[in-house]
Amino acid sequence: MATVVAAVYSFTDLNREVWVYATGNTKARTRLYRMGISKYIDEVQKDFYVFGQLEGEWEDFKIGLDYTAFVVRRK
Repeated sequence: MATVVAAVYSFTDLNREVWVYATGNTKARTRLYRMGISKYIDEVQKDFYVFGQLEGEWEDFKIGLDYTAFVVRRK
């Protein structure tokens, strides 16, 4: 997970206007991403706008919801 976070920071340092999309290749992997975002949401939101996809719609990330994908963008 630390490698993914480092890559997102490095990429968005150079490309501040892009949206980075993430989802797991399994439900378990997507759950792992959700848990990581939830655990560090206060820190993440200092640098990124964070959204989760629920039933095909994007919304501000909220802890405890079963999102199927995520997008982040640097502030």
